[in-house]
Amino acid sequence: MKAWLGLIAACAFLTACATAPADVRRERLTRQIADDAAAFNDAYGQAVSAQILLNILRSRDRLPRYYLAMTGISDSPSWSMTQSGSIGGIPLGESGSPWGFGNVGVERQTQTRPSYAVQPFSAETLTRTAFEPTAPYVFEHYWRSGWPRDLLLLVMVEGIEKTDAEGVRHSYVNEANTIFEDCAPNVDTNGCAFVRELREFLISTSGRPNESGIDMAHGRPLCGVVETYAPTTPVRPMPPREGLDCDPVFPIGSTLVRLRLRSLDDMVYYVGELMRAGAMVAEEGAPIEAQLNVRAAGLRGGGQGVPLFRVVPEGAADADIYAASVVYGGQRYYAGPAIGRSCGAASGEGRCQDTAEEGDRSSSVLSLIAEILALNQSPDAIRAPSRLIAE
Repeated sequence: MKAWLGLIAACAFLTACATAPADVRRERLTRQIADDAAAFNDAYGQAVSAQILLNILRSRDRLPRYYLAMTGISDSPSWSMTQSGSIGGIPLGESGSPWGFGNVGVERQTQTRPSYAVQPFSAETLTRTAFEPTAPYVFEHYWRSGWPRDLLLLVMVEGIEKTDAEGVRHSYVNEANTIFEDCAPNVDTNGCAFVRELREFLISTSGRPNESGIDMAHGRPLCGVVETYAPTTPVRPMPPREGLDCDPVFPIGSTLVRLRLRSLDDMVYYVGELMRAGAMVAEEGAPIEAQLNVRAAGLRGGGQGVPLFRVVPEGAADADIYAASVVYGGQRYYAGPAIGRSCGAASGEGRCQDTAEEGDRSSSVLSLIAEILALNQSPDAIRAPSRLIAE
C-alpha cells in the first residue's frame, strides 16, 4: 500500500512540475503563432516572387511562360504521446517495510508539415489576370502613391500617343528589343524614341497637377482624365461607356498625351526582352543588367540612374537578402537585394553611390508585378496564409 502511495505522490509531483503557469503557456502560444505567421508570410512572398523571376528568365530565352495560383498555407500538427512507469522497493530500517520509489515518464512529439495548393489558373482567371490590359484605376493608384514614375511608365505602358492642337497624332511604342545602351544619342530605334518621349513627359509632369484646368460643367469632355498640367482649354472627366475602359490621359498645355497600358504577361515579357540584350554583353558568371536606366533606389538627388532590372548568378551574389531566388537551367539566380538608404545626393563612395549594386531597382519591379498579379485575381485566390492548430 505504501508503495502505491509513493507512486501516486511521485506522479503528482512530476505533473505539478510539468504544468506551466497559464501566462507562460499563453506567451509560448503567442510567440508560436507570431513566428509561424511571419514564416508563412515570407514563404508566400518568396514563392510569388520566384514565379515572376522564373518567367522573366523564360522570356529572356523566349520560352513559354506559365502562371500558377497559390491559395494559402495551412498547418495542422499531428501529435504522438508515449508513457512509461516503474516502481522499486528500498527497505527503510531493519523492521521497516519497503518504501516504493517510482519513475514516471511522459513524452509528446509534434510532427508538422504545412500544406498548400499550387495550381494553374482557370482559363477565365488567366485571361483576366495575365492577358488583359491593366485597368486604368490600377495605374492611377500607383501613379499617385509615390512610386518611381519612370519605373511605372516603362513597365506598365506599352505606348504613348500625343495629339497636338491641330489634331495631329504621333505614336511611340515601347519595344524592349530595340532599346540599347540606355538610349544614348547614337541609338535611333523605335524603343529609344519612346524612352525619349517618356523622359520628356516626366519633365512636363514633374510639377503639381493644375486642378483649375478641370471644369466639371463646361470643359471639353475627355474619357479617362488622370491629371492636367496648364491646359490651354478646360477639360472635364467623362465616365466611360459600359464595358469600356479609358486609357489614362494627360492634357499638357495644348497637347493631349494618352498612355496605352500593357497586360501583366506583357510586363513580364518586356523585362525578359531587356534582359536578353543585357545577357549578350554580360561576361560569364557576371550579373545580367537591362540596358535601360531608371532612378536609383534611395537616391533623391537624381544621378545617372541604374538598370531597370538586374539578375545575379549564384557565384556573383553578395547580399544577405534578396527579393527572389530561383533555380533555372541548373543554376540559381537572385534578384532584388534589400536596399536600405536615403540619400539626398550621390557620393563617390559608400552607400550613396549611384551604382547598380547600391541602387538596384529589381525588388521594386518584382513587387509591382506581384501586386498587379494579386489585384487582377479574385479575393479567394489571394487569401492570406492561414494557421490551423488542432489537438
